[in-house]
Amino acid sequence: MVNWESTFREIERARPEVAVLPIGSVEQHSHHLPVGTDYLVAQVLGERVARELGNCYLLPALPFSCSREHQGFGGTVWLRPATLAAVVEDLVAALGESGIGKVVLIVAHGGNWIVKPTVREINLAGKGPRVIYTQPEGFTVGQGEFADLHAGRAETSLMLHLHPGLVKMKRARRDHAPKVGREFLDYVGMKGVSPTGVWGAPSGASAEEGEALLREATRRAVEYIRGTFAELERAAAGPRRGKRGRRGRPGEL
Repeated sequence: MVNWESTFREIERARPEVAVLPIGSVEQHSHHLPVGTDYLVAQVLGERVARELGNCYLLPALPFSCSREHQGFGGTVWLRPATLAAVVEDLVAALGESGIGKVVLIVAHGGNWIVKPTVREINLAGKGPRVIYTQPEGFTVGQGEFADLHAGRAETSLMLHLHPGLVKMKRARRDHAPKVGREFLDYVGMKGVSPTGVWGAPSGASAEEGEALLREATRRAVEYIRGTFAELERAAAGPRRGKRGRRGRPGEL
């Protein structure tokens, strides 16, 4: 694996097949977690995934993304969806100029809905690297029925594992699960559904669970990335030829 600490010659000699770009955010995470929580988690997850994948070029995590639903809380900053889309498009194009054929986006902030249509447009245009994205679904494993969307049990556990010195559990507000759906973040923002910025149960967090969640998220991401690129390669190769060299009929393997 090479990364931003490598020289350009080291990167050229390594000839990485895949570039990994984690995407975080800088936004409120209630009274007990730092605003850089998503950024910090994205960076670690990206590094672990890249090491598992092997010959990768790991980029530094993008700290800013679409966080406007958290406006009104001090320190939150955001990019407009169109801006994030343009940033992703530019970075993918630049990676293509370096000979990278595959790009993985690891999206560690749930509000980055614009990434999916951006990836679709890049791939269907067919002018640069093949791009896929993954979100850390493993972060919600074992959370039970209590909704855990933001600054709750999962994120607090992750930070207790990764950066315990930045977690201020004595300042944590009570567990809170709004009685409305996630779409209300689009209607009234986080302040409209949770004035404390919590959507989940931080009281149940532990460093041990954070370690387990990070391990599971890494496993799932690597499995998805490998499986997806393998399937894309099979699709690009087209139908297999039979023993006599004829191309198989539709539906034949």
